[in-house]
Amino acid sequence: MSPETVQAHHRELLELERAVTQAIQERNGARLRELLPEDFVYRGPGDVETDRAAFITSVANIPGTILGIEMLSLRAHVFGDTGVLTGAQRARVRLPDGTEVTDVQTFADVCQRRDGRWWMVLAHSLPAAPEAP
Repeated sequence: MSPETVQAHHRELLELERAVTQAIQERNGARLRELLPEDFVYRGPGDVETDRAAFITSVANIPGTILGIEMLSLRAHVFGDTGVLTGAQRARVRLPDGTEVTDVQTFADVCQRRDGRWWMVLAHSLPAAPEAP
């Protein structure tokens, strides 16, 4: 794969991550269905795995108002038709009682190139280690 092709794939993967993040922030289930294939799997804390439908439902049911989602130290890696995105995500949410909370998760998202485009096929996230005082 030429360096130009690798760079193009990196850009496409980073754009996919931004699009998924924006769809989550907007709770846009229709957009998530466009970005995540039928066989998508989300794996989160507690070793729990959910399919695409359950993941989209969980996004719609996040309590309160999502104030913002920020990607930290986002990196893309390409291995043929497999892409891996790693980093951390900081989400700020205002709960129904008015309390604002911040949650930081580390993640590894696995993508696969199918029919000329990238699909996020597996998302894995865990709570980030607490910052040292």
